[in-house]
Amino acid sequence: HDLSVVEHLCSRVAIMYLGQLVEIGRTEDIFDNPLHPYTKALLSAIPIVGKKKRERIILTGDIPSPVDPPSGCRFRTRCQYATDACTQMPETAAFERGHEVRCVLYQGGAHPKES
Repeated sequence: HDLSVVEHLCSRVAIMYLGQLVEIGRTEDIFDNPLHPYTKALLSAIPIVGKKKRERIILTGDIPSPVDPPSGCRFRTRCQYATDACTQMPETAAFERGHEVRCVLYQGGAHPKES
C-alpha cells in the first residue's frame, strides 16, 4: 500500500476500493493520468520531496461497510462526482495502452472536464 514504492517497483498497477477494481494500467499511466476519483485521491496523499506540491484531495461522505457495501460503484458514497447513475455497476472503459477505468464519468470513452 505504499504507493511511492509501488511507483518505482511495479510495471502495472490495479487500484481497488472495497474489493472492487476501479482502475488498472501501466504504472506510469496511472501516476501521470489517474482517471478514477478514488485513484486521484490516493495519489494526492503521496508525499512529494523536492517537487511542486500537488493539491490534496480530502474525501468526505460516508465510509461504507465492507460487509454491506453500496450497490453499483462502491466509492459513490464518498465521490464528489456521484450521480444516480452510480447506483448501477459501471462498465469498464478502455483508454490508451491498456489503461482501464470503471466509472460512469468515462462511459463511452469520454474524459470528463475537471471541476
